[in-house]
Amino acid sequence: MMSIISLFIFLLISTMTSTSSCQLDLIRRLLGPTQIHGMLYCAIDGSVIYGQMIPTFPNAEVQMQCGAGTVVSSVKTDATGNFSILIDAPRLMLPFLLTNCTLVVTTPLFDCNAELPSFGVLVSPLQLIGNTFHGLFNVTNFIPVGFRFVNNI
Repeated sequence: MMSIISLFIFLLISTMTSTSSCQLDLIRRLLGPTQIHGMLYCAIDGSVIYGQMIPTFPNAEVQMQCGAGTVVSSVKTDATGNFSILIDAPRLMLPFLLTNCTLVVTTPLFDCNAELPSFGVLVSPLQLIGNTFHGLFNVTNFIPVGFRFVNNI
């Protein structure tokens, strides 16, 4: 009788463990972080022109804006013009991010080159490039499609 009770308890614990493991995996897939990363160049369109040496745009403010200009996140580019935005967005929000969010560079272009305009902003839609695993997390990765100059936002 004792062996039957022990077997029952073992099976019960095994079932609960596998269920919680599956639930954790599902939660991890649904709630993994989202990363947007790129490099900003000191040009009227914020990108590189192949075959030309274009300096990067350090210390520029890059905002992720959604909807009617709501700032979701804001970062500054590093000394080499790179930026990385990390947000906790559920996987169900990915279509919303692609269709309703943009990257906006609010630092005036003349801050990196006096010959460029002192007004306007650079704007880029987002592009999904895939997922990477970092430890327990499945990170969704986005990049800017390409920055374009806009007089007013």
